[in-house]
This record gives sequence, structure tokens and C-alpha cells, in this order.
Amino acid sequence: MEYVRQLAESPYDIPEEPMNKNTLILIFLFSVLLSTFFFSPLFSIEVGGHISENTTWSPENNPYYVTDDVYVDENIILTILPGTIVKFNAAPLYNSSCIDDYFVYYNGTNVAKMLWVDGRVIANGTENEPITFTRMQDSLYYHWGIVYLREQAELSSFKYCDFEYSALMLIVLGIIPRGAISIYNESVIVVNCNFIDNLCGVFIDRPTQNIIIKNNLFYNIENLPPNVMYSTGGIDISASPHGESSSILIAENIFNETIANYAPLIIAGAPADVVNNQFYEGGICAWMDSEAASYFYDNSFINCNTGIDGDEPTDSLYIKKNRFVNGYDGIDINYAYIEISDNYFEGCDFYTDLDCSGKVYNNFANGGGVFTPGNLEVFNNIASSNNGPGLCATYQRISCYNNISINNQYAFEASESFDNCIFLGNEEIEQFGITGNPIFRNCILDFELPPECIDAGGNIWVDSLSFDSIFVDWQNGDFHLVEGSLAIDAGFDTTNYYCPFDMDYNQRIWDGDEDGTPIIDIGPYEFASPQLGGICGTVYQTGNSEPLDYVLLKVNNQPGEFEFSDSLGYFKFRLPAGVYDIYAERVFYEDVVVEDIEVIDGEFTEVEIPMTTTLVGIDEQPFQPSEISNLSIYNYPNPVRNSTTISFTIPGDITEAELKIYNIKGQLVKNFELRTPPVLRRSSASEDGNSELNNVVWNGKDDSGKPVANGIYFYKISVNNKNLIKKMIILR
Repeated sequence: MEYVRQLAESPYDIPEEPMNKNTLILIFLFSVLLSTFFFSPLFSIEVGGHISENTTWSPENNPYYVTDDVYVDENIILTILPGTIVKFNAAPLYNSSCIDDYFVYYNGTNVAKMLWVDGRVIANGTENEPITFTRMQDSLYYHWGIVYLREQAELSSFKYCDFEYSALMLIVLGIIPRGAISIYNESVIVVNCNFIDNLCGVFIDRPTQNIIIKNNLFYNIENLPPNVMYSTGGIDISASPHGESSSILIAENIFNETIANYAPLIIAGAPADVVNNQFYEGGICAWMDSEAASYFYDNSFINCNTGIDGDEPTDSLYIKKNRFVNGYDGIDINYAYIEISDNYFEGCDFYTDLDCSGKVYNNFANGGGVFTPGNLEVFNNIASSNNGPGLCATYQRISCYNNISINNQYAFEASESFDNCIFLGNEEIEQFGITGNPIFRNCILDFELPPECIDAGGNIWVDSLSFDSIFVDWQNGDFHLVEGSLAIDAGFDTTNYYCPFDMDYNQRIWDGDEDGTPIIDIGPYEFASPQLGGICGTVYQTGNSEPLDYVLLKVNNQPGEFEFSDSLGYFKFRLPAGVYDIYAERVFYEDVVVEDIEVIDGEFTEVEIPMTTTLVGIDEQPFQPSEISNLSIYNYPNPVRNSTTISFTIPGDITEAELKIYNIKGQLVKNFELRTPPVLRRSSASEDGNSELNNVVWNGKDDSGKPVANGIYFYKISVNNKNLIKKMIILR
């Protein structure tokens, strides 16, 4: 049985007659001793042992002191109410109680206490009343154990919880749970939590079916021992060696700069959908060693040595629409099938090894090169202003076409062939010597081909004075073709050879010079060609019709042809004319297939995709903002250098709203009072006609007019006591 001990406070009578000096001193000393006595763990609730019946922990009994391990037995629910504080007996790392950097569970006990779950934990706090899991001893380098969800544990939920100062626990050889939440069961929800100064925030092992880790903050400050070897502080997944696993949804999380001396996100097991997260300053941010496919979509990697690192054999990686800003390698993949598309690199390279295969397309590298050895197709990419080789730094076995390498230190290394590529303004031709005999066909060049290279015809030689006649604004990074550009209709081959779209997802082969013969253009953009049509729409939940965010959608079930629905459930594909099926999947929902969707050139076919939840007993509540219909907010650009425009829609009948900006510590830095009239100005109507689009420009200064520091900021719009919060990064 669980033991619970509480000693009640007793009243004390205070004399009414005047007191002398000695009496006052005695009373003061007594009150100090009394305060120390009553606020010690002996006079608070102590918990430990087995919980064998459904139990609720309430803030009325704060704090709960875990002086012995707590076990939630099978088929039992421990409910922890908002505002509850749970403090675990802690111990210093690197003493007789631990080996290396973890504690040892030996002979049924351990010095650093933990919560052992064979049943279920429902710890759902609120934004204003979070639940806190922390240590009893407020001493530097002291850590408690873990929340250990064993294989038989039922679906558990942690919302608006703060986890502080947890460590690793050796249960038996081969089982080393190492997260504040250590997941060995199939289904868990971790939403809106803060993980501060933990050796690992969330650890996942064993087979998984439905796990969502969303909108959490992973942040380490200074309370980890300096000799800890492998602190992640973030998320560590190593599930698949133990059986089949479905994808884990990792969305909207922030991994702060001081989080770890190792990778804050490790995917070494189950596949993961990594969507709309922010990795801010660190070493290797996402380390891959998985036997199953994973998706990285719409994430930001800021000032990271390596954003995504695939150092071990990995099944498949699909990396799309991410931002890699500064650091060393945005992407470094050694062994995998890869499809890397529509990413932006600024001040960092991306590299794939010889053992990679797949596609690299529609990427823009500004101040970085793209090194792509392997059996790859490399097309529709731009590499500009790099102090090393440009985008076409490749080896044999590669197909490289419709790319630009401009103003780099080196133009290329080698390739099987370069078709329809542009090489201009590079300081040197190559860096390490040319491998093989690369073929150049229908390229624009400002250098003579070395003897090792083969001129297959159609090449055009220019000098630096020709730049302005080729591109719209090459000095500011706009490499669209200007009218009359010599790259228009000057490419090699016209049909059934190249990808059917350009870097803007416009039709690839178009009669740009209007001579009656459509020919592919040189470079990543096709001049004056019309946009493709496509499929767009909204994913929503059956039953309540709420939009459903971060649904993985695949065209014809092809992994590389994918998008994710955004925070409002909206998605959009650009596709050539044809008939398609859309496959939709998300954790905690049944898969859906919408068949036979016809796409016509230049038109979008709208579809609505309903999905049914598989949750029983716990509401996931995946979409909070919809409590007010037609409320949305976003900012551009993000990351922010000088200023940013915050755009938002609110219901048309609302005349007052509030917009505030906070730093990562939750401190208010800027307050906009929005009223109509005249401050809240209606700039345009939204598509539904029931809300208005508004814009506020923030210059990156606080209320006192001082520029704010670089870092992560939150902006929140409040309407009728309902809030919608988004994140931005200041990066000057």
C-alpha cells in the first residue's frame, strides 16, 4: 500500500501583555525554529510505495515529497491536478549511489527516487497552473530519478508540466531509462511542458504506437555536472530494435542553445515526424540512426554546428522546407536514401556521402555549398557566395542538371554530367582535381573547360558583364530569368527526361521565347511558365469538425511526395495534371485515403479530409486556438533580422484585441494595444469574409525603445480571454 503521512499544524496562543526584550528574542528564535520545523519534509505530505487504487494528488496538499519510490499498479490511475508540486528525494551524481552519470536501482531501491508506472498517469495542468516535478534538495548537481512508464502502462498524458533536475536510472542491465519521462509503453501525450536541467527530457524505448511530443521547451542552464558525458536534455528515441513502431510526432518544440553536450534530438529507433520545431544554437541537433523512414519538415536550425546528422545507416530521410542558418553543416548524411527539397541554407553547407542515394532539388544555399556525392539526382538548386565549392561539388554516379553555382570559391569538383547548369563568378574552377571526365551540355559558363571535361555541345560562354542580362537581380539573390535572357529555351532535351517542374513549381518546359517550340531553360527557373495546378484543402476531426494539425499527407502513398497540414489543418500540393490519391496519417487517428482527385493545369482541386480519433478516455485537444473561429496569427520574415510584420485575423465583430511579445523567460518585452478605430486597421478581408487581416510591424525593440537581444521570442494575440501563441527568432 502507498503510505501517506501528513502532520497537521497546531495553533499557538500569543500573550497579549507587553513583552520584554528577552521575551521577544526568545519568541523570534522559537518562530524561526518552528518555521524550519513545519516547512521541512517531515511536516508535509510524504508519499511512497504502491498505489493500488485510483488516486488524485491535489495542490491543496502541496508539496508532495517522494521519499521512497512510488509505484502506480496495473489498471490504476494516478491523477495529478493543476498546480500540484511533486518533489522527489534527490542525490548528487558521481558519488557512491551512481555509476558514471546515472543512478542504480538495486535490490528494489535507489537513493534518487522515481515514479514507476504500470498503470496510468494523467498529469494535465494548465497554462496558469502547471504541475511541477522537481527535487527536494535545492542543491547544485542534485538530481532525482525519472517517471518510468513500463511496457504494460496505459496511455498517459502530461500537459503543462514542468520537469526539473531528473537523471538516468539503471534498472537492470540493458534497461537504462534516461528521460524525465521515460516511455517504454505504446502511447503517451506530452504537450506544453517545460524540461529544465534534465539529463534527458523524453526518452522513448520499446515498441510505440501513438506518441505525441508537442509544443514543449527543452532548456538546460547550469545545473548539470560538468563531467556528464552524454546529456541530451531533449528527446532520445531508440525504439525499433524491440519490434514494430509507428511514427512519433515531434512538433512545435524549442530546443534551446545550452541544452546539451550531445544531440538534443536522437532518432535511433522508431521513425519520427519532426515538424515545425526550433533548434537554437548547439552541436549536432538531430542525430539519425534509424531503420525506418523519418520526416523533417518546416523546422529551423539556427547557429548549429550540424542541423541533421545521419552518421549511421538509416532507412530513409525526407527533409523538406527547413531553414538552416549559420553553423557548419546544415545537413550531413552518410548512409541513407534521401529526398532533400525546398530547404534554405544560409552560412552553412550540406553534405551527403557516397553511400547516399535519392534526390536533392529545389534548395537554396546562400553562403554555403552543397556537397552531393552518391547515386543522386541533383536539380533545381542554387549555391551562392560560398567560400568553398558551390552546389555542384560532386563525384561520379550523379545526375546534375538545372542548377546554379555562382560567386563561390570553386565552381565544382566533378560529376558524371552537368546539363543546363550555370557557373558564373566563381574564383576557381575546381578544388581537388577533376575526377573522371564530366560531361558539360547546354551550360552557361564564364571559364574554359579543362582538358579532362567533355564539351557535349550547346554550352554558352559569357563574361561577368553578362550577369545582369541573365538574371532579374543576381546581386540580391533573385536568379529568375530576365526577359530576353540567353538562358531561355537554351537547354538540352525537351521531353520525358527532366523533372516536370522548376524551382517555383511552375511548368518545367515552356516556350519562353515564343518561337513556337517549347524548350527547357538553363538554370532552376523556367521563364514565364504557368504555375502547376494541384490539390489543397483542410484536414479536420470527425465529431467536432475542428481542424487537425500536422497530418502527414502523401500523394499516391509515395513517401517523397508529401506535405504536412499546418496549425490550421490546411495543406497544399502543386502537381502536374493527372488523377491522384491522397493518403493521410497522424498519431491517435485512423489512416484515411481520398481517391481519384483530378488535377487540371493551373487549377487547384479542393478536398476536405475527415479523420477519426483512436483516443479513448483522454482528449488530446490537438487544436486549442479554434475556441475563437477565424483567429490566426503569423509573422514574416522569421528569423527576424531588422523588423518583422505580424499578420493576424480576428472575427469581424471584435473591436479590441491585445498583442504581446515575450522573451524565452516569459518576460514581457513589447505590448501592442490593438483597438479600432484607429489603431487596428483593416488591411484586407479574409477569404471567408467573416474576419479581417491586420498587420503590425515590430522593429525588434522593447517598450523602452531598446533593441532586444538575439534569441527566441513568443508573440501572443488575446481576444475575449482566448489566446493564440506563436514563436519567432531574432537573428541579427
